Amino acid sequence: MMIRSLIAAALLGAAPAYAADTPAASSETSIPRMSRFLEWVADGDRGLFIRADTGRWYYARLQNACPRIATRPAMRFDASPSDRFDRFSAIRTDGWRCQVSSVIESEGPPPAHR
Repeated sequence: MMIRSLIAAALLGAAPAYAADTPAASSETSIPRMSRFLEWVADGDRGLFIRADTGRWYYARLQNACPRIATRPAMRFDASPSDRFDRFSAIRTDGWRCQVSSVIESEGPPPAHR
């Protein structure tokens, strides 16, 4: 019982570090009408800022590093059949498939990326 308590305390202590690592801490969401998105900006090889047709920005974090998103201008977004882009979606570029781990609302890319 003591071991479980220690493990739980350790996990709770790690949670704020993860939250600070996200561009804009927000709850999980999805991007509607992904086939009509306006633009995207790579955030290194770990994620993308995506501006939807509504003008809202979202941040899609990837499960693993995907180095080709930073250097390839063309990519395909694999959204759901209902045209929503969410944590079950993927990005394809240059023969690579990069799985999304989360999609959250964002303020957009930092000024240096725009």
